[in-house]
Amino acid sequence: MADNTSKQSGIFGSVKTHVSSDFSSTTTWVLIPVGIGLNATGDFIANTLKLPLFLDNIGTVLLAILVGPWAAALTGGLSNIISGMIGNPVQMAFVLTPVAMGLVGGYLARRGWFSNAKKVIVPGILLGLTSVIFSVPVVVMVFGGVTGAGMSVITSLFVASGLNIVVSALISQLIVDLIDKTIMAYAAYFIAQSVPKRYLPEQGQKVLS
Repeated sequence: MADNTSKQSGIFGSVKTHVSSDFSSTTTWVLIPVGIGLNATGDFIANTLKLPLFLDNIGTVLLAILVGPWAAALTGGLSNIISGMIGNPVQMAFVLTPVAMGLVGGYLARRGWFSNAKKVIVPGILLGLTSVIFSVPVVVMVFGGVTGAGMSVITSLFVASGLNIVVSALISQLIVDLIDKTIMAYAAYFIAQSVPKRYLPEQGQKVLS
């Protein structure tokens, strides 16, 4: 009993330390609106060009690289909430997806997976799988497999080929998310690399060194 209590205290203590670390700097609070703006810009480009992609979490991944998982999670969650409030209510249903992506991206960054361009493919794939895990249940149970996004066209093609809606949504989400999140991971990586080292937050300097 004492061991379990000690372990739980250790886990919560570690999380508390990481959260405090992410939000201890003024730079974090400056970068969060920047990340939300990048997310909105990517979403606007994808929607305007009718791309079967999202591009709506480049800022979330950038915060994961530069600051940490909890700041990235907050950036992603706020992006969806704001987008849902001002014009795209569908985004509200997917609020947990960017939160999970921010956490995954941040912890991958701290373990060195954004240290060079060759490694970034791994975060891209894992972020894609994270998005699938959190998005597909919402797409199927809340929207019946069709959200009105460009990806719905791909889902419709699989349904037309004879697959059921759950399998169609899963396959189309997997294809799109693996491509989309890999593109976003590389976009965030190269944006971070373009910032002069002396202006990078402490984590950014460690991750990109």
